[in-house]
Amino acid sequence: MSAPTHRHGEHENHGHEPDLREVSRRRLWWATGIILAFLIVEVIGGLLTGSLALLADAGHMLTDVLALGLALFVGQLARRPATPERTFGFLRAEVIGAFINGATLLLVVGLVFREAIYRFLHPPEVQGAGMVAVACAGLLANLGSAGILAGSRKENINIEGAFVHMLADTLGSMGAVGAGVVILLTGWTLADPLVSLLIGLLILWSGIGLLRRTLAILIQATPAHLDFHQIKAALEANRYVAEVHDLHIWSVTLGFPVLTANIWLKPMCSDPACWQRCLRELQDILREQFDIDHATLQLEPAGIFGAEG
Repeated sequence: MSAPTHRHGEHENHGHEPDLREVSRRRLWWATGIILAFLIVEVIGGLLTGSLALLADAGHMLTDVLALGLALFVGQLARRPATPERTFGFLRAEVIGAFINGATLLLVVGLVFREAIYRFLHPPEVQGAGMVAVACAGLLANLGSAGILAGSRKENINIEGAFVHMLADTLGSMGAVGAGVVILLTGWTLADPLVSLLIGLLILWSGIGLLRRTLAILIQATPAHLDFHQIKAALEANRYVAEVHDLHIWSVTLGFPVLTANIWLKPMCSDPACWQRCLRELQDILREQFDIDHATLQLEPAGIFGAEG
């Protein structure tokens, strides 16, 4: 005989999430507005001055607008309610959006490396003053956008993907400012591709880190902040529990851990009242010690499986 348990707080666990997601959405809109405004300024400036550098940087800004637009789109999907066909709604869309943004970062790195190598082989004429002016303006725009997104990136992996894009551009702008100053002071134009290579390595490191975190969620790996063996030991330490089997821990999205397990009870816990006490105690352990509210625990009498009390 077995009794399936009902997880505590089925719809209450993330009652604060709509507010967090609304804040994140507003921050995304602000960041998108800043980058889009600067993109328009760069395109107009490039057309009026005939500056290829300005138009090229505007093209880079366009990739940021697309990344932020993707984050807004999947964020909107994630707000859609759960249905019988999609019991978690579209929360996993946040992870997919972050994964795509991480993948595009690797593409950006490839383009940066290719351009840097070309400039090493064919050093172009670089106007240091114009380079510094454009880079400073871009730095302000990227800093503003990254600062807006920073507050939500730890609660939402979709926001983190957009934030990493902004951080990469901020590093790029800082490097361009530094390279422009070096060119102004020394005339050494190779500072531009050299700084680009260094920044490309930093972007590569950030992009790979984001891909690893999102891939771990997509393959339903145990969340990095949770210890499988520690959770199993904590459940088995309960006075009514003989053994824990088929323990699975994964995340639907960042900050949304889910757990399922079969709990074999000791012979001393045979009546329904004891089962209810055991269930409440195990739920309290998961919620208070590990911040896991979404848990499905299947209680089963140990004697059937030969477990000793």
